[in-house]
Amino acid sequence: MSRWLRRGAALAAAALILVLAAGLVLGKGQLLGGKLRTGDNVTVPADEKWPGDLYLVGGRVTVAGSVDGDLTVLGGQVDVTGTVTGDVLAAGGNVSISGVVQGDARVAGGQVDLAGTVAEDVAVAGGQVTVPSGGEIGGDLIVAGGQVSMAGSVAGSVEGSAGNYSAGGSVGGTEHVAIARNEPVAAAAREPLLDGLRHFLVVFLLGAVLLWLLPRGMAAAGRVLHDQPWRSLGSGLLACVGYLAFLIAALLGMVLLAILFGLLQVGSLVAIDIIGGLLAIFVVTFVFVLAIAFAADALVGLTVARWAMARLATGATGPTQSRWQELGLLAAGAAGVVILTSVPILGGWVKLAVILFGLGAFAIAWWRGWRSRGEAAPAA
Repeated sequence: MSRWLRRGAALAAAALILVLAAGLVLGKGQLLGGKLRTGDNVTVPADEKWPGDLYLVGGRVTVAGSVDGDLTVLGGQVDVTGTVTGDVLAAGGNVSISGVVQGDARVAGGQVDLAGTVAEDVAVAGGQVTVPSGGEIGGDLIVAGGQVSMAGSVAGSVEGSAGNYSAGGSVGGTEHVAIARNEPVAAAAREPLLDGLRHFLVVFLLGAVLLWLLPRGMAAAGRVLHDQPWRSLGSGLLACVGYLAFLIAALLGMVLLAILFGLLQVGSLVAIDIIGGLLAIFVVTFVFVLAIAFAADALVGLTVARWAMARLATGATGPTQSRWQELGLLAAGAAGVVILTSVPILGGWVKLAVILFGLGAFAIAWWRGWRSRGEAAPAA
């Protein structure tokens, strides 16, 4: 089940970064007195000496002048050929540092080339990382990459991991780069049991917290799922479509507002637009992922366990279980759901059904509760 969380978190993070970059790039120009510069092509010319920190965002970013402070760069193509007296934080599709950095460098990119001089430590992550002959690092090199080539000089130590590591330069300290090895058979044998156990614990704990903090909400959702399962299924589908529609609307709204504020040259409103939009997307995404990953499992498992107990206990007319009996039913139901969703091939379909039924029941219960509060307010 951890794969659902990882995928959801990765998609959310990618969307947030994309919107941040799009909003800033669409608002082309210089903000904060030139401290923040955005656009398709952003250049610090060779004859410019910037006194202080500098933030650059663009499709192609070139720093040929000097920056007397820290440099933060985000772009598709990043080239630092000048001098930076402070630290460098750079991220992009292709990142090249061939100038002089008198502080630390922290770099992430698809392809990273460190041909210049970095006086202190370097932390780099990329698909292909190269420190060619002539590249100098005055401190330590911390690296993570698919293909890493180190032909330059490192005064300190080299530490990291890589799919393929080529060493041909000089290292003043220790050199330890772990080479990733594929162990699909061993991983396949270990992961299902551990993943299932971890997933059960999270589902049980979250279900217990919901029963404690929102007992009436859990009871209402359970009744909806028990009495109207097919309506819950349809509502689950609508909830998934609604979440996607919300993401699209939020992204478009942020981009359009960023364009408008950029044209009006009100940089502070661009920042408010981005921060507010990111916060809304983060909160909704967090709740949605939590619901489909764990809360739906807890609700469906508890509802099925209650139904089974009612069938076995003849004469029972209502939910008369104590709190400890409720937790026992939750544990039994969660265990059943986790076991079924862990079955190869079939488990994926079971998980999809659990998500749709559980999410739909939560949505209907929330809608009815919200509507009843709205109807009760005028009467009060």
